[in-house]
Amino acid sequence: MDLRCIDPEMVTPCDLYRKTGQNRFVLFSQRRVPVDHVTRERLLAYGLNYLYIQESDSPIYFEFIKNSLIAVVRDPHTSSEKKAQAVHASCQEILRWAFDEPRAPFVRQAQEAILPTVSLIMHDDSATRHLIRLTAYDHSTYTHCTNVGIYGVALAKIFFGSESMKKMETLGPGFFLHDLGKCRIPIEILNKPGALTDSERQIVNRHPDDGHIMLAESGLLTEEAQIIALQHHERDDGTGYPNALKGDDIHPYARICRLADVYEALTANRPYHQRKSTFEAFKIMYQQFTSELDRKLFELFIQLFAA
Repeated sequence: MDLRCIDPEMVTPCDLYRKTGQNRFVLFSQRRVPVDHVTRERLLAYGLNYLYIQESDSPIYFEFIKNSLIAVVRDPHTSSEKKAQAVHASCQEILRWAFDEPRAPFVRQAQEAILPTVSLIMHDDSATRHLIRLTAYDHSTYTHCTNVGIYGVALAKIFFGSESMKKMETLGPGFFLHDLGKCRIPIEILNKPGALTDSERQIVNRHPDDGHIMLAESGLLTEEAQIIALQHHERDDGTGYPNALKGDDIHPYARICRLADVYEALTANRPYHQRKSTFEAFKIMYQQFTSELDRKLFELFIQLFAA
């Protein structure tokens, strides 16, 4: 469990363990005993970013993360910056668990836990600006999905208007879970530092289909939210995947996700390339997007970085 998700003022619902060696753990704190601020900061200073729990306690911990996130988002005394930090850390944790266990109960928990984040972006412009700043640091697929989710919801808010909260409650989780199919890609291919072979590329290119199937089988997200996962790599000229769609056949929601996905990939450190600056990324993206809708979305997307 990520230490950033532990609020020093809240007690954890399960025993916490510290890793001392390869697959060796010692009890760090008993359940219902709070991890105070000084202790947490000392652990982080020593590079100990995670504590551990028993696997049997995972449902309890997941519920704890969700309820903690709701409490922070709704607390009028918590600053927008603190809310943004809590939301970003919690979403990474939630998506990490969903990718590790992409079965319906975990997807449902992820969906429920993402909703406070959607609400925060829709109602707090200051928190949204802080979230945009936090997306500059990428470490993994689930961090990528957190960042794309934030960009996607923030861009959809501008595009559809702030009155579209009800729409975003059903649509928002689709942006955060757009890459769920990547959990079926072998890790050695996902993190390969060099160019992919043709066969490896075919495996990677299956992830939109896989993600769509997994979300559809869960029976939780709306069809429109599922389409985000299926179409977010399609291109107007038909060179995208998995179905080589063209033009108007690509859903506007998938276009929003594609734009957010491209920007996040360009500006994050990856095994196969160094991150681009925001200006460099915008220059590359401007040359890629040709449809009128994509141009409009791109202009709106730039506004997210203007504050």
